[in-house]
Amino acid sequence: MSGVKIKLAVLGCGAVAEHRHLPALAQRDDCEVVALVDNNHDRAKRLASRMAGAPMILSDYRDLQDFDLTAAIVALPNHLHAPATIWLLEAGRHVLVEKPMALTVADCDAMVRAAEIGKVILAVGMTRRFVNAGRFVRWAIEAGLLGRVLSFDVRDGYVFNWPLASDFFFRKETAGGGVLIDAGVHTLEQILWWLGDIESLEYYDDNAGGVESDCEIHIVLKSGAQGIIELSRTRNLRNTAIIRGERAEIEVGLINNTLRLTFTGSPYDVVGEGRVLHSVTDGRQSQIDQIRAEHDDFFEAIRTRRAPEVSGQAAMRCIEWIQRCYAERRELRLPWTIVPTIDRALQ
Repeated sequence: MSGVKIKLAVLGCGAVAEHRHLPALAQRDDCEVVALVDNNHDRAKRLASRMAGAPMILSDYRDLQDFDLTAAIVALPNHLHAPATIWLLEAGRHVLVEKPMALTVADCDAMVRAAEIGKVILAVGMTRRFVNAGRFVRWAIEAGLLGRVLSFDVRDGYVFNWPLASDFFFRKETAGGGVLIDAGVHTLEQILWWLGDIESLEYYDDNAGGVESDCEIHIVLKSGAQGIIELSRTRNLRNTAIIRGERAEIEVGLINNTLRLTFTGSPYDVVGEGRVLHSVTDGRQSQIDQIRAEHDDFFEAIRTRRAPEVSGQAAMRCIEWIQRCYAERRELRLPWTIVPTIDRALQ
């Protein structure tokens, strides 16, 4: 397929398509968006009007059956990821599906099997895999730069400001959960990628019948390292991961391409950005840059038939642990939720 444009459909015209995928695709000359699929015809038409060419606008992804189509990006509400992806894979189309891959392990497994049967690529959108600082952390750990990893501390949160196109994020039946399945799927995937498999965990959240806004995961890894992940949609946290080893400690931005490396006993630290050696680009990586790198990987996997950076099998591990978290949920007690005890003797 070298030199041949990849014909692409984008399913879902919400915020992630409008502000991430479509702007990144517009920078490329090796693909063509031939269709936008969304049940909000006016929104899809508005996005199409900004694009080169004239993509068809469809309200049902099954109408793609007879299209001359190589691949699709599935950016639909979470509960539609599995049925749409399975349908596309069974129709012989390669798929990049947004995170979370699906809402259950059973759905993830069905997606993986559909890709195997159809002999097509299934990639899952985990953009943090493409941040240079995070890739440096992976290298540093594998190279033994930190020594044996002892602990980790991840704080991932901001006051929710995503430019929503619908309310599916806040409905359990369509989102599958709250901050854990939304941001936490990224964070858990990073920990698994950097540090290896989980031995056990305890999960706490503030869900009072809807979806959680704040949660904590206390984790013991199979390596023996222990750590905490804190996630929030109500507070601006530091948005870094700190990984402590016997020889050194590294702090990495979860979204931004930033690093701080400190060696045990050293009065100095090293602060900077992750950068690909001999690259002509600087160290700044916008979220459009990260999505573009994700697209690069997906298209290269299609052309060479290699596995994508984040395969269905890899992404399914996160869903397995998220499913376990929700099944074993404990109440998260935050300071502003605790009613103080009144000493009646002082009244």
